[in-house]
Amino acid sequence: MSKAARVREANAEKNRLKREREEFEAKKRKVRKITAIITVSLILVLVLLTFIGTMVYNARMNSGEYLRSEIAASSRNIDVNGAMMNYYFNDVYNTFVDYYGSYVSYYGLDTTQSTKGQEFSDGESWFAYFMSGAESNVTGILALNEAAAANGVSLSEDETEAVRIRADYTDEALYGRGVNSDDIYDAKLLEALAYKYQFMKQDEFAPSASEIKTRYNENPARYQSVDFLAYDFSWSDGTLTQEEAEAAANELADAKGVDEFKAALGELILAESPELTEDELSEEIELYLLTDSVYSEGNELSEWAFGGAEVGDTIIITDDSYSRYIVYLLVSEPTRDENSTANVRHILFSDSVWGSEEEALVQAKKVLAEFQSGDMSEESFATLALAYSDDEGSYYHGGLYDNIVEGQMITEFNDWCFDPSRQPGDVEIITTTFGYHIMYYSGEGLPVWQASVSDDIISERFEEYGNEITEEYTVLFDDRVLNMIPG
Repeated sequence: MSKAARVREANAEKNRLKREREEFEAKKRKVRKITAIITVSLILVLVLLTFIGTMVYNARMNSGEYLRSEIAASSRNIDVNGAMMNYYFNDVYNTFVDYYGSYVSYYGLDTTQSTKGQEFSDGESWFAYFMSGAESNVTGILALNEAAAANGVSLSEDETEAVRIRADYTDEALYGRGVNSDDIYDAKLLEALAYKYQFMKQDEFAPSASEIKTRYNENPARYQSVDFLAYDFSWSDGTLTQEEAEAAANELADAKGVDEFKAALGELILAESPELTEDELSEEIELYLLTDSVYSEGNELSEWAFGGAEVGDTIIITDDSYSRYIVYLLVSEPTRDENSTANVRHILFSDSVWGSEEEALVQAKKVLAEFQSGDMSEESFATLALAYSDDEGSYYHGGLYDNIVEGQMITEFNDWCFDPSRQPGDVEIITTTFGYHIMYYSGEGLPVWQASVSDDIISERFEEYGNEITEEYTVLFDDRVLNMIPG
C-alpha cells in the first residue's frame, strides 16, 4: 500500500472514531437530558404527592376523621376513640392552664407551642404528663360506666338532652384539633354517667349518726379546733439580733392570760409604730388572732395545744426557716364546731362564657323562667345545672354544694345561703365576681364537725370501691393512637 493510501486510511479511521465519539457524546447528552427530565418529573410528582398527602392528612385531622376512626382506650363494653381521647387530653391541659393562669410559664410550659416538644421533668414531655392525667381520668370514667351499667344505672332522657345542650355550646376549639360537638357530647355522656353513679354510691356510703360518733371518738382532735394569739420576733432583717429576738419572745411569753398578752403585744406594736391611734392599734392586735386552727399530727404547735395545754398558756416555737421566734397564747380549749352547714344548688352564668355581663344575665333570666315554668323541683333544677352551669366543679352534681361552712364561699353567695330567713326551695338570682348565679336552697346540712367526719368516711369507702371496680373493669390504651393526638 502506498504512503498516500495509508494516510487516507488513517484519516478515514480517525474520522470514523471521531464520528463514533460524537455520536456517543450525543447519546450521553440525550440520556442525561432524559434522566434530568425524569428526575425533575419524579421530584415534582413527589412534591405533589407530599402536598396532596399533607392536604389530605390535615383535612382528616381537622375533620377529626383520622382520630375518630381509631380506638384509643377500651374497657369490657366501652370504646373511646381518638377524637374523644383528644377531648380528655385537652380537658386535663385546660384545667392546668386555667388553674395556674399566667404562672404556667414559671412551670416551664409554653402554651403557644406543642406540648410534645417541651420537657416537663427528667426527660418526660408535657404531652406525656397531661396524657398520663387523661389516662387516669378515662380509667375512672370507664370503670364507673361499666359498674353503672352492671347495676342498672343510666342517664335519663332529660339528663341526656342536658348533656347535648352543654356539648352544643361548648367551644370546640378548646378541646383539640378535629374535635367537634359530637365528640364532646360522646365524651361528656360518659363523664355524666360516671359522676351520676359516683354520687349515688357516695350517698350510699354516707355514715349513720352512730358511725359518725364512733369515728369522732377514735380521734377527737382531728375534728376539733383551737384559737391562738400569736406574735413573732424576727432577726432576719437586722432590726433585732437573734439574742434580742429571743429575749423579747421570752418577755411576751411571760404574759398571764389574754388581756395581759394583748396589753404586752400593744406595747410592742406601739414601740415600732407610735403613730397608731387606739382603734388602729386594736385592729393590729386582732390581726394576730388565729381562729379555727386544726390539729396536725407531728406539728409542734398542734401537739402542744391539743396535748393538754390550758387556756392562757404560752409557748415559744423557733422557726429557723424564717429566722424568727413565734410566741403563741392559747385562747380556747380544743372544741368541735357545732354550727350548722347549708346545702345549696346553683347555676352559674359568667361573662367569660357568654361574652358579656349583659348576655350572662339574659341567659340567667331565661333559664330561671324555664325552671319556673316547670314543676320547680330540685331534680329539674339539677338537670338545668347540668345543661347550663359554667361552674366546672359542680354542674355534673346538678350544681350542688353540700355541707357548706359559713364563711367558706364568696361573700354574696355565703350571705344568701346563711340568711336567717332562708327556706328550702327558695330560688333567686344573685351576683358575685364570678357572674350571675341562680340559687336554689336545698336545706340545712350537718353540723360542721359531723360533716367533716362524714366526708372522711365517705371518701375512704368510695376510694376502696373505686379500687375494686378499676381492678374489675380493666381499661387498655393504645399508645399508637395516643401519640397521634396533636398535643
